[in-house]
Amino acid sequence: MKKISMFFALLFVGTLSLYAQSAPVPTAPLNNGTGYMTHPGFTWSAVPGAGSYQIMVASDTGFTNILAQRAGLPVTRYVPLDPLPAGKLYWRVKTVDTAGNSSGWSARFSYTVATPANVYTVPDNSTYAQVKAILDTAVKHTPAMVQFAANGHYALDPGAAGSFMFTYTGVNDLIIDGNQSAVTVMNHPETGFLSFRNSNRITVTGFTVDWDPLPHSLLDVIQVDNSNPNTLNIRARLRSVAGQTSPYYPAITNNPSFTTHWSWAYLLDPTHPGAVKPGVGNAFGLAPGDATYIAGTNPAEYNIVHPGSTSGKYFAAGDILTILCRTNMGSFISTTNCTDLTFSDITNYASPMGCYYAFDGGDMKVLNCHSALKDSTRFVSANADGVHCRGNTIGPWVENSSFTGNGDDGVALYNKGMVITAKNAANSLTVKSDFMNFKTGDHFDIYIPKTGNVISQNFTVTSVQPNTGQGTFTVQFTPAIADSSYAAITDVNLSDQQQNAQLYNSTRRNEQFYVYNNQFTVRGRGVILRSANGAVDSNRLFNCSSPAVALYNEAAQWLNGLYSSKVNILRNHIRDCAYDNLGVDEGAITVKFKKIVLQGSRYVDVIAPARPHNGILINDNKVENFAQHGITLFNATGSVVGKNIFTSNVSGFIQPGTHYGIYLNTTDSCTIRQNNFTGETRPLTAVIQQTNSTNVVVIP
Repeated sequence: MKKISMFFALLFVGTLSLYAQSAPVPTAPLNNGTGYMTHPGFTWSAVPGAGSYQIMVASDTGFTNILAQRAGLPVTRYVPLDPLPAGKLYWRVKTVDTAGNSSGWSARFSYTVATPANVYTVPDNSTYAQVKAILDTAVKHTPAMVQFAANGHYALDPGAAGSFMFTYTGVNDLIIDGNQSAVTVMNHPETGFLSFRNSNRITVTGFTVDWDPLPHSLLDVIQVDNSNPNTLNIRARLRSVAGQTSPYYPAITNNPSFTTHWSWAYLLDPTHPGAVKPGVGNAFGLAPGDATYIAGTNPAEYNIVHPGSTSGKYFAAGDILTILCRTNMGSFISTTNCTDLTFSDITNYASPMGCYYAFDGGDMKVLNCHSALKDSTRFVSANADGVHCRGNTIGPWVENSSFTGNGDDGVALYNKGMVITAKNAANSLTVKSDFMNFKTGDHFDIYIPKTGNVISQNFTVTSVQPNTGQGTFTVQFTPAIADSSYAAITDVNLSDQQQNAQLYNSTRRNEQFYVYNNQFTVRGRGVILRSANGAVDSNRLFNCSSPAVALYNEAAQWLNGLYSSKVNILRNHIRDCAYDNLGVDEGAITVKFKKIVLQGSRYVDVIAPARPHNGILINDNKVENFAQHGITLFNATGSVVGKNIFTSNVSGFIQPGTHYGIYLNTTDSCTIRQNNFTGETRPLTAVIQQTNSTNVVVIP
């Protein structure tokens, strides 16, 4: 009887602790605050042991008239997908544990959505000069709203505007409402749409944007000569395009507005518009000098010959070739040192670069936005990333959007390495960086590319001083670098910065990001991140040429990094991904950490011995037709791969070599649990492969 009583007592205590879990503390917007953002970012304190959070927003104190709500949030943040109405609203949050038990509701906070008093209208069919004049006036009289004509049409020639049609600095509390109007950027394929610097609380909504001519070209491959395997030699014809001034895509010779911005090329998959041709190289380094117009042809035909290229084996008659212009061009929307940005209900059919860029700011929201193929004559949308965030304090919230036909990654989150050029003392280093974003109080790690080691001592910046005329900065910090670590920083020179040790800002690494319910079909990775405390949740990633979700640094070339912590990859549907050269030995979901080695005359990335990733949860995903491995988890501690479903409806693997369902390498204290391979019909080298891993727990 005593044992039974003790059992029930323990059960009661356990249940009580679950139900008595602490409620979160609301943090922003401040209680009784007022603002003009109709998509405010709600945040609250983290509760230890929380499984998820639930938020409720209402127009009344009793929460009977619900304006927005969300359960199952894996982050301590929420952005309403639909705009909130003007007026006073109330919000509260609670914690839910992994057993489904919840805390009580938090304290009730209020927030008032205000409407700007200054409203400026843009008449239908206004010229570029007229639109710019109205916008210029509005930014001088903020808080302000600019309203375009409902379903209006604007053919805007920006002339010599430069990289962007509209560029503004130091703007706060501005709403630009396109009112579902259509904008066409005329005669300047190099010019982006909007740029903001040092601005806060900006909303842009309700636009459809295209370019005429387009900043990329499409050609049909009509003949391939593979007689010399070391020379790419093809004949190609311009494809027709609808809805443009010219009936054909831009000419690739005798066309300076195109050739002066020419970047590179790749082959497309006509059966999956927006995707890259399967089983081929990632991109081809063609140049304007490789193309020769064949006189008398209309539509124009070209001989494209690139000596020294072995890429001819990837080409076949009937292929579609795209050539992108990305050199000295503007993106669709770019922001620098800006916070609290909302881009909603926007469709772009093209872009000279990527779509939504945020540098050194924070809290960018991309809601109901689409980088899309306009019609059946289009196979490419934007020429680069969909959402691109470098060094933000708060990462992006991306929801209910789609990126189809992007020339690069769907979502990319990262920081740039700051190269050490001098060791002044154990608490002072000189660094060189074009992307310096340190502020006093920021934390950083030190990364040594040759060894792959990360020195983490919770370094805190105490001062940053530019060195006049040298392009370098002296960074002072605390605590001092330990003696052994200080000695390990050996490459500190100006001649070969690629191999130098680097600083990475760990304060501004896009934390609290949330990528939810989006669709991606892109050349590259659907989502690539080096971040913390965020989630990639319930997305559809189809025919992404590289891994659908990737957590890894790029050490050898781009200095993009560094590592990820407490990231949830949940409930995504992944199909036919990772089939290009960036998918070799990768998973459809891949987690790795890399160092550099010298290969011939250049450095390349290889797996590092370190295990900096931690707390990665890869759960409840569906992976179809993985190209080589299903999920790769490398260089991680305390991580879980669980309840994922693997299926196939094809007979083989696009990538050669070994084929593992789940591949662990260089991990510690990771768990593999309850994954389902019953629908995977192809023979695997191993269902679960463990290499150089310790304390692995496998639950069937």
